Amino acid sequence: MTSTTGKQNRSPVARVSRMLDSLESLLHRLCLRSNIFTRKKWQYFCLLSGQLSFLCAFMVLVAAGFLPPMKPTWSAERVHEHYFSHKEGVRASVPLLLLSGGLYLPFAALLSKHLRQIPGIDPILADLQLAAGAAGIFSIMVPASFLGLITFRDYGPELTLLISDQFWLNFFLPWPTFLIQAWTVSWAAFADTSENPVFSKTVGLINFVVPFFYLSLTGVHVQHDGPYAWSGALTFWVAAVAFGVQIGADTNCLFRRIRAMPEDGGIEHVEEVHCIARP
Repeated sequence: MTSTTGKQNRSPVARVSRMLDSLESLLHRLCLRSNIFTRKKWQYFCLLSGQLSFLCAFMVLVAAGFLPPMKPTWSAERVHEHYFSHKEGVRASVPLLLLSGGLYLPFAALLSKHLRQIPGIDPILADLQLAAGAAGIFSIMVPASFLGLITFRDYGPELTLLISDQFWLNFFLPWPTFLIQAWTVSWAAFADTSENPVFSKTVGLINFVVPFFYLSLTGVHVQHDGPYAWSGALTFWVAAVAFGVQIGADTNCLFRRIRAMPEDGGIEHVEEVHCIARP
């Protein structure tokens, strides 16, 4: 029996198991001694994630030569020439665009968390904001597949134009998810009557007004030229600036709240549980 047990202990499976146990023990001790994985630092990471999302989106515009954006009136030959003269930049833009979509989700989750801390708020507002944010990332990720397809092989000018149109229309048309996301924050801010509101009324007003600028995106599928085309002043430039103002206001508000949190997050935990338990 002893001989059999000794052989089992010397078996490759046993050695691997002991190595994994040692690794687990080491990692556990390191985590206990570290103050990196705190709730406060995680929320800072979520806030930073949102900013990195917008940085990646901006880098896409630069790398692919979309500043200023290509016009819907361009001929198939000119569109084809643009993409293949920026071939490496377009290819680099695909993972950047995918990353931009993925990094937006932690930011939306952070917004949802702080919405839940508003006393007496209907929980559906926080859920709806998070659902809209999760749906919104696909309006960034789906166009990335069309952008990747354009330079995957040379389809010729006509097919390249078709895929390019798919990219731009899929990028602009799913704007209602961002409207819903902004208006849930706005409603929650106006509904918060506490002495120390989670979101200021100014932030609520910004989140209410900005989505009206998104309405200009509604007609990009019928406009080839002018301010309502996807390259137009209202559709591209004004909407982009308005979105930046909205995100900047939300980010500033969240940063102030996270900075004021205790390191252990204990007070925050009590307040959040109390808020959720309230009918």
